[in-house]
Amino acid sequence: MNSEEIRNRFVNYFADRGHVRLPSGSLVPPDWDTSVLITTAGMQPLKRYFLGVETPPGPRITTIQKVFRAVDIEEVGKTARHLTFFEMMGNFSIGDYFKEYAVQCAWELSTSAEGFGLDPERIWATVYEGDERVPPDEEAEGLWQRIGIPAERIVRLGDDNFWQAGPVGPCGPCSELYLDRGEGHGCGRAECAPGCECDRFLEFWNLVFLQYNMLEDGSLEPLPAPSVDTGSGIERVVAAVNGVHSVFETDLFRDIIVEVERWSGTRYGADLDQTRSLSILADHARGMTFLASDGIRPANEGRGYVLRRVIRRAAVHARRLGIDGLVAERLHELAVTKFGHIYPELREHQQEVARVLNAEEERFARTLETGEALLQEVLARSGVEISADDAFRLHDTYGFPFELTAEIAAEHGKTVDEAGFARLMEEQRERARASTAQVGFVASELDAGFKTEFVGYEQLDVHTQIGALVEGDEGVVTLKLRESPFYPAGGGQVSDRGYIETETGRAAVDQVVRQDDDQQIVALIERGTIAANDRARAQVSVEARRPTQANHTGTHILHAALRRVLGDHVTQAGSYVGPDKLRFDFRHDSPMTKEELAEVERLANQWIVENHQLHIFVTSQEAAREMGAMMLFGEKYGEQVRVVEIEGVSRELCGGTHVRSSAEIGALVILREASSSQGVRRIEAITGQAAVDHLRARAEEAERLEGELSQLRSQVRKLERSGGAVASGNGHEAALVEHAREEGGIRVVTGVVEGVDADALLQVSDRVKARISPGVVVLGSATDGKVHLVATADGQAVERGISAVELIKQIAPIVGGGGGGRDTMARAGGRDPEKLTAAVQAAEDTIRERLRRDG
Repeated sequence: MNSEEIRNRFVNYFADRGHVRLPSGSLVPPDWDTSVLITTAGMQPLKRYFLGVETPPGPRITTIQKVFRAVDIEEVGKTARHLTFFEMMGNFSIGDYFKEYAVQCAWELSTSAEGFGLDPERIWATVYEGDERVPPDEEAEGLWQRIGIPAERIVRLGDDNFWQAGPVGPCGPCSELYLDRGEGHGCGRAECAPGCECDRFLEFWNLVFLQYNMLEDGSLEPLPAPSVDTGSGIERVVAAVNGVHSVFETDLFRDIIVEVERWSGTRYGADLDQTRSLSILADHARGMTFLASDGIRPANEGRGYVLRRVIRRAAVHARRLGIDGLVAERLHELAVTKFGHIYPELREHQQEVARVLNAEEERFARTLETGEALLQEVLARSGVEISADDAFRLHDTYGFPFELTAEIAAEHGKTVDEAGFARLMEEQRERARASTAQVGFVASELDAGFKTEFVGYEQLDVHTQIGALVEGDEGVVTLKLRESPFYPAGGGQVSDRGYIETETGRAAVDQVVRQDDDQQIVALIERGTIAANDRARAQVSVEARRPTQANHTGTHILHAALRRVLGDHVTQAGSYVGPDKLRFDFRHDSPMTKEELAEVERLANQWIVENHQLHIFVTSQEAAREMGAMMLFGEKYGEQVRVVEIEGVSRELCGGTHVRSSAEIGALVILREASSSQGVRRIEAITGQAAVDHLRARAEEAERLEGELSQLRSQVRKLERSGGAVASGNGHEAALVEHAREEGGIRVVTGVVEGVDADALLQVSDRVKARISPGVVVLGSATDGKVHLVATADGQAVERGISAVELIKQIAPIVGGGGGGRDTMARAGGRDPEKLTAAVQAAEDTIRERLRRDG
């Protein structure tokens, strides 16, 4: 049973029982959830439902949620089960059913033939042992006993069985299901049981009984209604169902690992260190792809640092396997190929993400070369422990990650003074905090005796004077200008960047902070010094301002188009305007259809091409109302307001910067539309050169696909003329069934299926087998230069001596590959597509010969 089948069985099971299926939320938590950097559990996007803050779409929900847990990064490849990125299958009750029904569903789906088909005699359960705040979960223990798990297979555990999604929020005792995979998978200790760190007992389902809300002081208060949050990692379920030792031996990773084996000339399972590196690359391929596709970018802190660390660890382990050149972009392509049909955002952002990953790895390659040489010097002169000073210098001066220093040191039998390194890092953070506190954004600290005059609507390059300045550490200064061309962040628009230059120095503008009708500037000294009262030249970065202006005017045009297509109820609920993109939140109760999105985009670009002039003026608030200017609900406006009118399109109150006419926007492309919060939708879009580049890439991709389609059509016509059985891979297995041949009462289907990958090929095989029983099916396909083979046989065929695994082992070498499986289903891969027809024909010859001999 492959991952696709398990995915479908889980979702269909709960959908049949009244659960509303919701799509996966982003790995970036919504703005209202600041408890975690990255989504680490299936229930996190649903928190507000559990807290009673928002009304859920139904009391029962099921999802398959993208999850990333950076805490497990060091365990990847060391155990058979740990991952950074994984998919959490979940069913949720929001004040509906509680423990009894959750236990019943988990058991039924885990053990039934229609579910996962796991052996009930090998399943163990754990429950919470209790503490001073929460009593032991005797109710869950009793439920498992009544359902059939004997008392000796139920274990009480401590902190691991009290679950919370973060330092605050919904929480409660949990009960886990484990599969005993036998002594051969374990540590060999007589006391080995669930909770042991070895791989014998595989946790595959966690039932969290949400009863409490944890407050910031650690105290617990009851939730409005007891609820259920259950999670089952699909990777572990696939491993359990298929009886493999490691999650990396499942179809979720197999294609990635096989390709990395080809790059490196290594073999999974042949060597412990190589196997670990192969596992890390397969895990990190998925991790970096999903993180970056959800908008995370490499950085030195926060979630950006998590992505940076994943990319860099992948680069290091690729070097250890002897892979030449950069790998991040290639790993990303493998992950998109495997998961792009499930998560469309991977394909949608493929080119942009590839560029980001490649750029980050290129930077790290230079760091790695310098850092590794320095680390070798440190290792040579160090004793059994590398000092904190050396580790900090490698990190702070040369950008060499501490984790990598520790890993390489361990390979040389040495340790690193981690506590000392942490102390030095904290001292550095304290200096930064002190600098920030000293610089601050408090006007009283920068009392220049005047308010800054903002002239940035008309001028981007002005000669002015620094009126006040406060110095901080690390070259940071906060200052005021008499006249400033720099737009301060506000109204959804980011602040300008640029430079302030005097006769004695130059500083790069990092932030421009709005203070009512005044502003302060945070800058970084690049050379020399600058001081209060200096005459200065202040220059806005045009490269950032121009696309920002296009994106801001684009939000106004988008707003008008949405109101035209969806209705006048659409109003702005928030926005982001920067040089990279625009984001527009608007009030609307339902997801937009493809047709609505297409019409909004068409209308917006029509107005852009028509070159509508912009008129920007200041008037009284009363006059603005009388002329019908749009005003944001809840926003406080002064007596005098600034109106931005796009002639014949829209009229809004706005303080931001804009283009002179709509044609300067160039083009507008909608990237995505999704839910932002209850009753609020979100659109992200790009304009200008970014939109043109995106459209060009889309056209090139369409051209490539058209070429592939033409080639496939030619192959289909060729096979049809030769009488071969062909299927398109889109469920049209009729041609295969039509060519079924009977031998000794068993129907036989062999053939080539064009244009499908390994998973789709198995689905075609299953559907064909269901229509010809009793029978045996052997199919092959070739995609991207790789061969996929699958053989399936029903019970009657097996009784007649047909073994799917024997067939696969016989024909896989013909296409230069290998495979395995069982009597009823086996699969293989290979590298010689030209031999595919010969391999399938060999299988048919063997089947016919065996059935004739048996008959």
